Amino acid sequence: MNNKRETGGFLKKFPGVKIGIIGLILLLVVGVSSAFTVEKEIRVTFEGETVMVEGKLLETLEEVLIANDLPVSEEYQYSASLSSLFKDVAEVTITEKTSGNLTVDGQTIEYFAGDETISQLLSEMDIELDDDDRVEPTGDTVITEETGDIKVIRVDVVESSAVREVPMQVTLNENTELPAGSRVVTQVGVNGKSNVTERVYYENGVEVKREVVKSQIVEAPQDEIIEVGPATTVTVPTNVQVSKNSDNINVESSDEAQNISSEVSDDSGYSGSMTVSATAYTATGNNTACGLPPQEGRTIATWAGIPFGTKVYIPALGGVYTVEDRGGAVTYGIIDIYMDSEEKCVAWGRQTIEIYFLD
Repeated sequence: MNNKRETGGFLKKFPGVKIGIIGLILLLVVGVSSAFTVEKEIRVTFEGETVMVEGKLLETLEEVLIANDLPVSEEYQYSASLSSLFKDVAEVTITEKTSGNLTVDGQTIEYFAGDETISQLLSEMDIELDDDDRVEPTGDTVITEETGDIKVIRVDVVESSAVREVPMQVTLNENTELPAGSRVVTQVGVNGKSNVTERVYYENGVEVKREVVKSQIVEAPQDEIIEVGPATTVTVPTNVQVSKNSDNINVESSDEAQNISSEVSDDSGYSGSMTVSATAYTATGNNTACGLPPQEGRTIATWAGIPFGTKVYIPALGGVYTVEDRGGAVTYGIIDIYMDSEEKCVAWGRQTIEIYFLD
């Protein structure tokens, strides 16, 4: 109570102080009100023309431009920030940004860029790149009208290991005692196996390159030895290396015709042979009847009289196959050869061939 009397007494004793305080308050009110009402004028350059623009001091540059029917859009760049208070802006230049298409993660997005690099644009668009990813053109490219479309390429590198087939080699020896054009297998060839570790490169989910990191032979191939009569033509698969001891032997390579021999000698290691009708089948999503996944170049289906695991040499395919599957239509005298695509099965069709059971 005493303090209030003293204060009131002070203001009564010195009325000039009271008047000064009231004046200061009025000045502050007028100043703040003026800031919201007082306008100023600046020069704005747009599309090669300069115009004078008016706005209130505490408005943002964006508000002033909109009020004066000037563009406010991501398609343009501004020499001052749109969020700047108008009182702090001296003049403004508005220029149109460069536009184009940006392809990233399966989407095509229209971009608008000022005087910046591709890396800066990607950062503004919150597009992150992993260490292996790349951009076309490169990230340090300054965007101009000539830049055109930009592509972000996602690169994935995966290491995988698998058992790969090592093709056998074929040795052709001329035997003048054989009839011209005839062939006899004296040693059945067997493809080997190699444990291969590969580095696989994918770009946007599509494989573009493979490189072998490590390869280790786990089962060496066995050469096939064939005696041929004079003036004989032998057709072998394109991936098989061939050596011959005579110029009278003609060798042709083909991916389609893979018949290496038509007759196997008695001392070549087979326990029996027969003529069969051979069809082909492809993946059904299930394992074979013996529980293993089917594999091209290895798996065949036969009738129940031939035990699983039986090795069968098929000269028409130039390799040894294993009985691993059964089939409702695979009755006596019919075999079904596993191939990894429908197209290969259709191309094979149904053929009558010789097969040889190995000891």
